[in-house]
Amino acid sequence: MDTPFHFRIQTPSGVFVEGDDITEVEVTTAEGKLGIMARHAPLVAACPPGLMRIRQGGEWVTFRTSRAILVVDGKGDVRLLTPLARLAV
Repeated sequence: MDTPFHFRIQTPSGVFVEGDDITEVEVTTAEGKLGIMARHAPLVAACPPGLMRIRQGGEWVTFRTSRAILVVDGKGDVRLLTPLARLAV
């Protein structure tokens, strides 16, 4: 069973999306694709502009972001800090 954790996309204008029922986050970093699940080790990573996605309630939701910083605190909180974000269709 997938363990949920807290995730949010934060922009200068406020929280774009937030949830406590996220079970996986996929982003592209300067080093390649990265998958984040519950209890991931603490991490800070730079992400180029592009697509990222979250798994929420068993469904994938995709977002387009400008360059971003991914912050994983190792205690159940994952944040993506970016100037721009929108739902990808």
